[in-house]
Amino acid sequence: MAPGAEFRLSFRSRNPEHSCDMSTALPSNTWLFLHRWFGVLMALFLFLAAVSGSLLTMRESLDRWVNADLMIFQGAASERLDTVEAVSRFEAQAPHVQVVEFPLNPHTDETIPVKVVPAPGAPALDHDEVFLDPASGDVIGTRSTEPGFSGRQIIPLILGFHENFLLGDTGRIFLGFIALGWLLSSLVGLYLTFPKRGPVFKKWLAAWTYSPKRSFARQMLDIHQASGLWLFAFVVILAFTSVALNFFFEFWAPFAEMIAPTGESYFDQPVLFPEGTQPDLSFQQALARTQEQIAAAGVSWQPATMLYYPDYNLYGATLTDDGVLNYKALGPIYYHFDAATGAFVQQVNPYDNSTGLALMRSVYPLHSGEVGGPVTVFIVFLTGLATAEMCVTGLWVWLKKRGPRIAARKKRLAAAEQHGA
Repeated sequence: MAPGAEFRLSFRSRNPEHSCDMSTALPSNTWLFLHRWFGVLMALFLFLAAVSGSLLTMRESLDRWVNADLMIFQGAASERLDTVEAVSRFEAQAPHVQVVEFPLNPHTDETIPVKVVPAPGAPALDHDEVFLDPASGDVIGTRSTEPGFSGRQIIPLILGFHENFLLGDTGRIFLGFIALGWLLSSLVGLYLTFPKRGPVFKKWLAAWTYSPKRSFARQMLDIHQASGLWLFAFVVILAFTSVALNFFFEFWAPFAEMIAPTGESYFDQPVLFPEGTQPDLSFQQALARTQEQIAAAGVSWQPATMLYYPDYNLYGATLTDDGVLNYKALGPIYYHFDAATGAFVQQVNPYDNSTGLALMRSVYPLHSGEVGGPVTVFIVFLTGLATAEMCVTGLWVWLKKRGPRIAARKKRLAAAEQHGA
């Protein structure tokens, strides 16, 4: 067989019934044309989003590795204070800051990460996260969670890049259209693998295979097609949830509300304290109210994080199955309490509210892979790498065949001109 002949034949798909030889195919093959050009136009952007997304599945481990001096507690577990007590000591030492979030049950080898904002009337801060010694409540270090190129800010940088290429709403909308193209291209790609004539299953099965004995060019095509088929369901989930997340307020939330209204939220009203305010109750009292509400509701989940909303003067608590914030299934339940009186204000519970809220809350756990715990996170990691691979192999295949396609087109045009003459 002449050099390159196997590769040219491979573009008839694995089955001669699929489509015409790609070396002479014209854009009249609409589906193939769409798949090819969607891929070419999206390849670079999708590659970057896929790689950064795979990295984010390991963000906690990466952050601990890069910032071990902030995050790792070297003392014994017996030395640790109650978490709320440690935070209360910090609040007494730093009246110029206001604590707005912290975990209740950090691991015994972890410090206590605390999200902070300036107290009302206090000057701006150069950081928004403080790490406390769990044995004393003293400050170990601080950092800003804005994207940056230092080790302290590398995870926010990767996250911001993945979400919007660090371009704000413009980048978010752009990536939303990239995700939409990715979804459509994936569906078209699946269609292109189907044999045109039977026996369908036997012929389609060949599209799922890869052999290292084939030529390098054929292997690239095999890897591109087989990886897309084996991971098709996960790719479609990631693509669709990318569209939903990037167009959440423009599309997904209104769609979910149309399916099943979620009802009014306390946060639907205008901000009550634009400049912020101070709570009358402490975090310890808010936690006690949370535990009372859990007992009254007969809920088996445990408080995982404490929250404070200065613009509404509300305390909040997240509830999870194990007392550690996670986004398994539909994520945590939220309780909110009036920070002046301790009155229970509302719960946000996607498990018993409405289908609309469940739809809204499903997209992040599905997209991050946290929906099913470590196993599904690992699947998302692999799917991200496979998506990056499909960008590379798809672009390589296009470049490899672009020259022969152009040469064949010129040859046809020249023949047509001679015939016309």
